[in-house]
Amino acid sequence: MSDIATLAQVQRPVVSMWARRYSGEDRPFPAPIRNLAPHRMYDGNEIVRWIKARDLGNNEALEESLALHAALDLGGAVDADVVFDGISALLCLKWHLGAQLSEYEPAELLDEADEQDPDDAYLYSELEALGDRLGTFAQYTDQMVDAAYGPKRAFEALLARRARTEPAPYTVAPQCLSLCASIVSALTDSDHHVYVDPGEGPSDLMVALRSALPEYAEPTSVHNETGSRSARLARRRLTVHGWSRRTPPNSGFAPGFELSGPSCFVAQYPSSSAGDHTDAQILSQIDDIAVQMSDDHLAIVLAPASALLDAQSDPDAGRLRSDILRSDRVRAAIRLPEGLLPSRPGTSLALWVLGPASDAVRPIDRWSVVVDMGSRELDAAASEGLVSDVVAAMGDWNSIRAHAFQFGVLTKTSVLLAADKHGLTPARIKQPRTRRFGAELAADILQQSDAIERTQRELRHEPRIQVEYRDADGSLLPTLGQLAASREVKVLSGHRIDPEHIVTDGAVQVLGIAEVLGEIPVGRRGIDRLVFTTGYPHARYTEPGDIVFCSGARFNAMVDHAGSSVVVFPARIIRIADAVSSGLIPDVIAGHLNASGIDARPSGAIRSSATWKRWEVPRVPPNRATVTMDAVDALRRQRATAMQLLTRIEQLTSTLVDGLAHGVLAVGDAPELLQERPARNAS
Repeated sequence: MSDIATLAQVQRPVVSMWARRYSGEDRPFPAPIRNLAPHRMYDGNEIVRWIKARDLGNNEALEESLALHAALDLGGAVDADVVFDGISALLCLKWHLGAQLSEYEPAELLDEADEQDPDDAYLYSELEALGDRLGTFAQYTDQMVDAAYGPKRAFEALLARRARTEPAPYTVAPQCLSLCASIVSALTDSDHHVYVDPGEGPSDLMVALRSALPEYAEPTSVHNETGSRSARLARRRLTVHGWSRRTPPNSGFAPGFELSGPSCFVAQYPSSSAGDHTDAQILSQIDDIAVQMSDDHLAIVLAPASALLDAQSDPDAGRLRSDILRSDRVRAAIRLPEGLLPSRPGTSLALWVLGPASDAVRPIDRWSVVVDMGSRELDAAASEGLVSDVVAAMGDWNSIRAHAFQFGVLTKTSVLLAADKHGLTPARIKQPRTRRFGAELAADILQQSDAIERTQRELRHEPRIQVEYRDADGSLLPTLGQLAASREVKVLSGHRIDPEHIVTDGAVQVLGIAEVLGEIPVGRRGIDRLVFTTGYPHARYTEPGDIVFCSGARFNAMVDHAGSSVVVFPARIIRIADAVSSGLIPDVIAGHLNASGIDARPSGAIRSSATWKRWEVPRVPPNRATVTMDAVDALRRQRATAMQLLTRIEQLTSTLVDGLAHGVLAVGDAPELLQERPARNAS
């Protein structure tokens, strides 16, 4: 189902809804051709024909995209792992050759693979394992690449398809990968540095890094050369993404390995496809990197915060972390927000950035920059600020003093070591602060104070409403259904507006359930007038005095006094023909309905049985209608003025607190004595 959703470019639940809705005799949803628990297999061509016949989905190139999202039906004749590895190898070979694989005979394809991979490090065995079906898979690979517009996208689509059925436990969210890649790109030069991934996983970090490096760059990677299936897949993936390969140390990345020349380690622990590791195992591998690092080496390490930052209950892990800190190579330690591991949303990740310590700084004065981003969204602005802080942290003391850290807190390494048993936590969580100027804030306060004074003068004109009391005459109130039958009111349905046409601050105000229930302020959402006129030629605007209501699980009613709005279904309208002659006052009716408990229902029930036709509606004597409407309008205007006064007081309070917090304002003995004083810590 998920592959069908990806093909049709819809959400996964949409396909399930199609299968339920279109289960009748007229063009039913195709039945699966095979059930391989927990998955069901469908005929891709039949799915494409059905989607096109029903005119569903958002993909206008279904036939062309089918090969990218569908698997070959071999009836189980070839093992699924062999098929996956073989297709990924064919994609890699196609990247090398730059030609249609179907133009080669199977023997020629093996010869080309042997030429590209003479040591059988990543390619040849996978193609050989396909046997006499190599030609069939070569044609299928050509179709995949044509649909994806290149081997790189086809390779990633193949990995994504497998991830939907076999999710990797430590796959990291894209925004985290982008942050790591941005840091590496900012600290290194692809013409001089070699990028090292000591893991055996699919190298998600290296793929993200290649996207962050200049397109014209020809970066070199060193990857773990073990013969494991995941390591061979990683080498094929890096090749397709344009990485050139360099042989790792003879001993691999076992303890005591050595690596010469400018290098940057890009490591994730555990790797995305690996199983669980203890904190001690993770720190031991990081320690192996730190021990062999020279002054032209850097390292960016992504790992669980439990290993890198949190208080350690494991003595071996605590000792290893202390040893790494004493090396003075941990230049930045960053706690990232939770949710960056989709399969483990409660797990917090952390980053260490390792580099050489400055020789100009005494060991006792050396520092690390500690950052806690656990309470912030890792958006583009936050990532940019983090990269800036890390670049400054890697410099000397002069670059540290010249940089205004947005998130980082400069902490001596000796202090971190002393507090390590409690975790590497900054003394404060720094939030970006906008620079404030006292003169500007003082001028704002004066303007806001004047506005408050003017509003207060308006409120001094108190409305005086004369009322008479009397006993109720006991007559029954008319129902809304009766008033509709006598044509004193009309109940109109809202319009079905495409959600994509509703935008913030549109020219034509829309009133939907969110506005009626008070979840969104009236006026925030709207629709472009030209879009409304051309796309909905039979739609109506509201008229002044229309009552807009919603019913069902929740009820509320409001009066649109201005009119010229668009009511969005399922909200509806009560339109009064003549309020003066009928005595039907919109504000009185809306207030009465809201107070009537219309949405009350027994426990367990979804909705009340009181439909709108049975709602009782109050009516005032027609000879009192005009004065009643005037009184209600006066109170509404008074309430609007009072709300305006409250808003302005809140704005004034916010401005004053902002100036006080930034240290650029001081409160005098009287309100008129607000003055500016020399700013301190104003940034």
